[in-house]
Amino acid sequence: MSEETSSTLLDRVFGPKFKVALPWVFLGYFVISLFLIIKLALPEHYMRVGTFGFYTISDIKKENPAAYRKYLQENNQQMYRLFSQLASQEILKKEAAAKGVPVEELTKFGRGYEPVQDEVVAAYNQFKNEPGLKGKPLAAVQGEIVKYLKAVQADRERQSFFGRMREEYNTEIIGPELPPPTRVAIEASENPTIGPSDAKVTIVEFSDFECPYCAMSQTTTKALREQYKDKIKWVFRDFPMDFHRNAMFAHVAANCSIPQGKYWQYNSLLFENGRQLEKGNVIRLAQQVGLDMGAFNRCIADEDKIKSEIEADMQAGQSYGVNGTPAFFINGILVEGNMPIQNFTKIIDEELKNN
Repeated sequence: MSEETSSTLLDRVFGPKFKVALPWVFLGYFVISLFLIIKLALPEHYMRVGTFGFYTISDIKKENPAAYRKYLQENNQQMYRLFSQLASQEILKKEAAAKGVPVEELTKFGRGYEPVQDEVVAAYNQFKNEPGLKGKPLAAVQGEIVKYLKAVQADRERQSFFGRMREEYNTEIIGPELPPPTRVAIEASENPTIGPSDAKVTIVEFSDFECPYCAMSQTTTKALREQYKDKIKWVFRDFPMDFHRNAMFAHVAANCSIPQGKYWQYNSLLFENGRQLEKGNVIRLAQQVGLDMGAFNRCIADEDKIKSEIEADMQAGQSYGVNGTPAFFINGILVEGNMPIQNFTKIIDEELKNN
């Protein structure tokens, strides 16, 4: 009795048609397996050009390291916020359980606080020139100021509470280290400057008087100049965005205040009035800052010359990678947007230490 071949056995068990179909079964298995392998091998985010041209975040890292670093930084900040929220929730649960009280009992921040009249008056004097309060007497806004002061007190107590709790519960949030920042060589320019020419740190600000984020960032920029004083040199460069219809003339006017030595006072006023930069108001602000209006009017009459200088600033900014405002270069290291002061101080402190 002879031994059956595997081919004969397959024919007898499955029939002759199976032998014909078998290569197609193996081909289908191979295609499905290949698809699964490719799917598993590719990251969640990728780009495909053509059939086989696959690109990943590693290609962005190679081609545009500055954009890649910004992506990591923003991702880290978002993850930090998410973990911070989770940490607060978990700490509250643990602390409430330890004290045998409901979570809500631990979060009644600001209760019992009632601002005294001196605090209300001080807050009114601090903000009375802001658009929301301008022209209103104290009596008309007293209630709003009291609500504001209570909210500030509640926030202080909240920050203090969670700061203590994170120390007590040994809380730590860890993320990936950022790659070294890309440093851009910023050429010297004839622009308004505060600070000594030989300062170890030069901060170049590209900004737009009509940009709300630029206006908000002025609190940080002033705090930095106050904190570091003669350790830094601050340079302001014009970058009025095309879609801000009043911005260009405001920048022209600001440049016309330079010869009279009142640029920085005018700069502050323009930011404070960023939502009201119609030509007439810009001229009224020039009067308010005490400019010689004859010389000022002659300067703005030569608008095209000033515009060409502003456009040169914009072209320079674009060549350095500026595509929105505000943008700051700290010894050539880019910080984009209205960022917390810590984003600046970390770089400034490193630069002061290393230079």
